[in-house]
Amino acid sequence: MDSLLVPDSLSMPGLVIRATILLSAALALAWLARKGSAGVRHLLWTMTFSLLLGLPALSLLGPSWDVPILPSAGSPAPQRPSPSMEASAVAVAGDAPVRLAAPDTSLPEVGSAAVAVADPVSPPRSIPLALLLWAVGCTAALASLGVSAVRCARLVRAARPLRDPIGLRQAEAVRRRLGIRGDVRLLVSPTATTPMTGGIWRPVVLLPTSSAGWSRERWRVVLTHEMTHVYRRDVLRQFMSRVVVAIYWIHPLTWLAARFAAVAREEACDEKVLALGTRPSDYATHLLALAADAHTGRPVLSLPMGQRVHPPLEKRVLAILDAHPRHRSTIAAGLVAVAISIAGMSAAVARPVRSVSADTVTAVVSARIGSSGIGAESDEYIFGDVTSVAADQQGRIYVADRLSPSVRVFGPDGDFMAWIGREGEGPGEFTRPVDILPTADGTLFVRGSRITTFATSAMSAYPDSVAETWSIPPYYNSESWRARLVDDVYYYPHYRLWTEGPAEYFYMKYDEAGLTSDTVKVPELGDLSRQRTAYYRVGGTSPTSSGWSGRMVHGLSSPPFASRADWDMTGRGTIIMGDGETYRLYEFAEGGELLRTIDGPEVERRPVPRAERADSMRALDARLDSLPVPLDEVFHVAPEILRGEIPDSLPAFNSIHVGASDRIWVERWPPEGMASSRYFDVLEYDGRYTGTVVVPAPLLTDPPPFFGEDVIVGVVMDPTFEVHTVVAFRFRLPR
Repeated sequence: MDSLLVPDSLSMPGLVIRATILLSAALALAWLARKGSAGVRHLLWTMTFSLLLGLPALSLLGPSWDVPILPSAGSPAPQRPSPSMEASAVAVAGDAPVRLAAPDTSLPEVGSAAVAVADPVSPPRSIPLALLLWAVGCTAALASLGVSAVRCARLVRAARPLRDPIGLRQAEAVRRRLGIRGDVRLLVSPTATTPMTGGIWRPVVLLPTSSAGWSRERWRVVLTHEMTHVYRRDVLRQFMSRVVVAIYWIHPLTWLAARFAAVAREEACDEKVLALGTRPSDYATHLLALAADAHTGRPVLSLPMGQRVHPPLEKRVLAILDAHPRHRSTIAAGLVAVAISIAGMSAAVARPVRSVSADTVTAVVSARIGSSGIGAESDEYIFGDVTSVAADQQGRIYVADRLSPSVRVFGPDGDFMAWIGREGEGPGEFTRPVDILPTADGTLFVRGSRITTFATSAMSAYPDSVAETWSIPPYYNSESWRARLVDDVYYYPHYRLWTEGPAEYFYMKYDEAGLTSDTVKVPELGDLSRQRTAYYRVGGTSPTSSGWSGRMVHGLSSPPFASRADWDMTGRGTIIMGDGETYRLYEFAEGGELLRTIDGPEVERRPVPRAERADSMRALDARLDSLPVPLDEVFHVAPEILRGEIPDSLPAFNSIHVGASDRIWVERWPPEGMASSRYFDVLEYDGRYTGTVVVPAPLLTDPPPFFGEDVIVGVVMDPTFEVHTVVAFRFRLPR
């Protein structure tokens, strides 16, 4: 319930969850007080609707209260490796251990040129469909409320003042007895068929023309009931409840609460009439007589006394004739007020978190950067298609965007600082930046259609001038793997896909002279073909024939829950990888020699959750049904999909990332019910398991997250509207 994992306090899901907590507490208290005074329940619902109106402000301005909750079933806590596992993690080459020297990330001093900065093209803005639907429903409910208020005003304008001296004297006596300050207008309406009270600020009691034939006793009963509404300002309370229903119209408990509030409001007035000396049988007789003459008309913002609508007339009559009249207790009212206040404040400020083991920490959001594009938000905070994120040692956050070709710099708290570069073909300009690599000395490498190095000038706190530019081959520029800088050599990740045969993944190397003739090949461990995308031919008979092209089909090269080989490069130029079948990692030298193996903290693979398996099968069937060609004409389809199979067990891990200080971050499948979070086991470079970091957000894998010493930066995308948000998390690993 923390948004990203738990919805944000001011987001629609967050408010719905908090409103659910408050409404559930109010319904429980109303049930407990069902045999007590209706006045207590009336107070309860008034406070409930007041808290619902103030819930957004309380959530925003109130303190934060972390509430631990139990972990879900089937989420075994990670275990530390045994001593034998730690021993097996020591790097050995022959009989001598491999030295773990820290990489040198310094760069040569080069000349610089000022970078031209211009306003980049902003991506198109759109309104999320869910927000649009809520706005339509809210507007319709508020419009209905406005129409009711207009109808009430028309009734008042069409009515004439009461001239009956007996009725006026009785009204004045009731007003003084109830302690009402100010005047109350008594009007006779030719349209009204039952007594009703209206007017939020200027109270008015509307009486039907048939009131001229009422007895003095009926006059007293009616005036006492309607003046009680005036004394308690029930029209204002009714207005508030309808505003709450308009705001939370999508929540069914809101409508139920409004119904119960109407029942309590009328029963509380009935109790007051009885408490002032009216016999229950006489009051019930008058109420039934008024109801017989009344009829249900169009909605009006008023409180009719005798209509056969909510609350049910039969229930009111039974409560009036109850042999044990209920009197409002000050103690009961106080207890209910305190209880609902505590529930409301708790719902507003509580931020539930999961209880975790001692080796597990939950990262905390330190910055959330992005905008829905609605309103007058600044373009600096609107992303179209984020392709890379990173952070430097000062905590500054760098974001590359494909649709606004540039790099944006934000402070550690998410405040915008500057644009780096702009769209174009010249020095310091981009057509498609896909990778960001900040270094310790303030240099920034940006990979796009070329590799550009930005240096930090003496007058700037961030890289602002072009230092060097390298041309790269006109190949597809992948953003799935990060570049590395090792001993002043830039390792550019790339791959080659063949029409037939396995894919090849490698790193091209750039130094001061540009592209070198040396490359680092990713070893063939596991099934690397699962990393590629399936496709079918469109036109032509072969890649060399005229008109030939291919159309990609995502989700068919690897079945759901299948193990996939993954890797990343360390700051030493070695490659850490695993096949995903087991929690065993391998480190390879540049030449492909195996240096060591590392066993992770988990060894048992968990079964695929039944619900997730069923959802994945339905999604896969829908994807296959949408193919415009037979399945056997699609290339690189996984054999399991051809056989109609899905694995029974979850993969040992999902992905591998190498972060600051060459820490190894192994993403494993989250516990059941926690699919919106990301779980990373953290291994030091020497293989020691440090702990597990839970990121309470569904971070994208493309672009990959950035892992610093104490910060994680990733991208979250709305699954329906594809709006990107950059989120930075702070964490502290167990010592």
